[in-house]
Amino acid sequence: MKKMKCKAAAFLIAVSMLNCMSGCFINDLLEHAQGQLFESVKFEDDSGYTQVTAETVADSAYYKPKAVTYGYDSLDSQTQKDCYNDMCTAVYRISEEKNEYDLYATGKVNIKDKSFTEKDLEKCIKAFTMDHSEVFWVANRYTYGAAGNQFVVQLYSYVGGEECKKRIVKFSDAVNEVLSNIPSGLNEYHLEKYIHDTVLSGCTYAAGVNDAEDGWEEFTVYGTLINGSAVCEGYSHTMGLLLNKVGIPCYFVNGYGENSPHMWNIVNIDGNWYHLDSTWDDNDNAYYHYFNIDDNTVLHDHEISPLYEDTDTSKDGIFNLWLPECTSDSANYFIVESTYVYDFNECRDVMVADLVRAAENKDTEFTIKFDTALDYNEALRVMFNGEPYYMFDYIMEANKQLDTDYKINDENVSLIILEQFSSVVVKLEYV
Repeated sequence: MKKMKCKAAAFLIAVSMLNCMSGCFINDLLEHAQGQLFESVKFEDDSGYTQVTAETVADSAYYKPKAVTYGYDSLDSQTQKDCYNDMCTAVYRISEEKNEYDLYATGKVNIKDKSFTEKDLEKCIKAFTMDHSEVFWVANRYTYGAAGNQFVVQLYSYVGGEECKKRIVKFSDAVNEVLSNIPSGLNEYHLEKYIHDTVLSGCTYAAGVNDAEDGWEEFTVYGTLINGSAVCEGYSHTMGLLLNKVGIPCYFVNGYGENSPHMWNIVNIDGNWYHLDSTWDDNDNAYYHYFNIDDNTVLHDHEISPLYEDTDTSKDGIFNLWLPECTSDSANYFIVESTYVYDFNECRDVMVADLVRAAENKDTEFTIKFDTALDYNEALRVMFNGEPYYMFDYIMEANKQLDTDYKINDENVSLIILEQFSSVVVKLEYV
């Protein structure tokens, strides 16, 4: 027993606390500029527009796409919905000449309703951009004005029409590549996890990008899939687009993280809604910490902005169009993937078997979730740093069952403490 205690102390050679996640600092949320259009406004498009076509993404052989219209469904009037529908056409007509904003005009949207207001327009544009992540070229600026009983809206593109055509082809190819590589037979949880891992493995957080002038592509699916660089908007739109392509409903949450504007997703797995923050998951020490969490958990370090109707109480005018309740933890990563501990002795066989399986796969992380009836700090103590050193016992037994060519290294194992999830990640090495 004395020897075991000595080795257990060595086992705790390094304990890692979870540091704060990658931030996301958006200072460029849908800026608008009122055009001085007045009575002389032209309701017809100028000449020189190029017609572009939508992406040609093939359906997956195994999964059916889901058309998400949560933004459209949040609109209050038929005029708002008509405006939204006209935008769906207008953004595919793009000028080849830059304007004073260094942008390219798209087709105009004409609204024949004298009661239509700037607030109506604000909601329509938000709904359109949230529902159509594939329209990556639409800029964060728009102009509008009124003449007589008509209201005219001008959206803009970051690139000209011919350049946009080329980018749509690249984008379509990238989406098709992801879809074509998805294994068949995955359930919703593992399908979501596959896409999550694919996006994170191919993308790096674009530190220092705060607005479109720093890099507009990083706010879009194009930056994520083509350039491999994105901020939270890019991560969120990419997760939303790909998950919807394989039939998993996914939408967006606008709010704050670390007191800065932030965006993440909500996703429906097997009939329950969850928060999914792939941006904050893209961290060396936090790959699944924000994978399918409930409202109470996300509010530990996120702030959710109010719905559009309550914008008077929002900060910086940031709002949400639609938010379901997220109350389940059934598809939470730590529930699904972790070894669940409710009693250290009763769970011994399961723990040893899971360690053997992890070692045979050469996994570098082993996640444990403690039952909420257990005191978290006391559970950590008796498992890792005090009598009877349960984890050392589990590893010793697992090593007996492993091939003699390699064993779990019980002299150099570190931990990631995740008290908010009642969990701990054990970093595994092998000798």
